[in-house]
Amino acid sequence: MKSRNIKRTRVPQVNLHHSRAASAALCVAMRNCDVALIQEPWTYKGAIRGLKEVSGELIYSRSTQNPRTCILIKKGFQLLPLTHHCSRDLMAVKIKMSSGRGLREITLRLAYLPYNDIESIPPRELDRLVMGCRAEGTYLIVGCDANSHHTSWGSTNINNKVKSLFDYIMANGLDIMNSSNKPTFVTSNRQEVIDITIASLHAGNYIKDWHVTEEVSCSNHRYIRINVMDIDHSFITYRNPRRTDWESYRTDLSGCLSGMTDKINNFTDIEKAANQLQEAIAFAYSENCPLTMRENNRNTSW
Repeated sequence: MKSRNIKRTRVPQVNLHHSRAASAALCVAMRNCDVALIQEPWTYKGAIRGLKEVSGELIYSRSTQNPRTCILIKKGFQLLPLTHHCSRDLMAVKIKMSSGRGLREITLRLAYLPYNDIESIPPRELDRLVMGCRAEGTYLIVGCDANSHHTSWGSTNINNKVKSLFDYIMANGLDIMNSSNKPTFVTSNRQEVIDITIASLHAGNYIKDWHVTEEVSCSNHRYIRINVMDIDHSFITYRNPRRTDWESYRTDLSGCLSGMTDKINNFTDIEKAANQLQEAIAFAYSENCPLTMRENNRNTSW
């Protein structure tokens, strides 16, 4: 009889402060982790660098220059990047998980909120994802560098920017998972809690052992570590092209492509257009070809 490979998934959340040394430190930390939620990674010539030592998949928006969010996932996970919910400051993936009611989907989301941007809180893409997960019944976990203070997540005070974010969290029934006032941001003259973990209703039940560590991160942000329980690795998901609603696919693809620029002046424009086309095709396909799931027999125990 096959036993399911269900375990805790170890997740660090960290802002690398564009540091090459912090990237190297994270590669070492990932030896004992599974999924990393990363803000402000080290970039060079517009692309994220310094994380290739980790065997897995690095997910970020390749249609933007110098992305400020990415998710690093080691091999062995069945995942779906949600490219239509991604931007320079936002990234999301969907992973299969198990519960007492059977298999469910959990969405891991990463958000960077610039400290000088008050008007766009919450970001449009984040709001769309929250609404989408609620409509689908999908659990949502968000790692966020909020760049804002509130005593509800352990900060020493409340600043002007935070009111919109806190009101949004409360209005949408989201839970703040921070369980201590240990600083997540530390410099020689300042310590504060500005990094938070947010979960949708019931998703917080799967988050255990939220804590800020003393590990050397080589960044001015400390690691936040959480364990997400009951991620299921015993099932494989795939899409069968024969089941695609091609008429709806063409409609969605046409809508995505309508906003693309037709002005190509240099190699950068070509690369940007190619990335936009790739993301539009992936979005239209994922929306109109349903996921199929089967057991992963490669891990069968005899």
